[in-house]
Amino acid sequence: MSFHLSLNTEPVTAAFPNNPLLVSPDATVGDVLQLLRTHRAGSVLVCEERKLLGIFTERDALKWMASGKSVEEPIADFMSRNLVTLNEDATMGEAIRLMSEGGYRRLPILSAEGQPTGMAGARGIVHFLVDHFPQTIYTLPPKPGTVAGEREGA
Repeated sequence: MSFHLSLNTEPVTAAFPNNPLLVSPDATVGDVLQLLRTHRAGSVLVCEERKLLGIFTERDALKWMASGKSVEEPIADFMSRNLVTLNEDATMGEAIRLMSEGGYRRLPILSAEGQPTGMAGARGIVHFLVDHFPQTIYTLPPKPGTVAGEREGA
């Protein structure tokens, strides 16, 4: 199967999505930071009865730190609310396009009912691509669009 065909047919769920970490909107910033540290994660989804309300990422943590607010503040005050999400049937190409256009490293994956089922991450997508297309990935030039002036090696 070709590289481009695969990106347009393979579901994003094939790219090693992480199980989402879920917290309630009244969880404290301190509790969420501890959860992120314990799970070595970069984000949590803020949900109420499995309905996605927002996401709290490392970037949001930096904004919280700059605000000088207490760790006892509710996470709902610092989460990002305007979410870009993926459906479970979204393709790898859709995920890459959305991540690239929006500058996202992770996107929540939602079921048909709108409940979080996973987190698509740039790392998982890169691992998928390397595993499935090593010749395409490993032979890319360091600077795309350039051609070596002369052959390397002996």
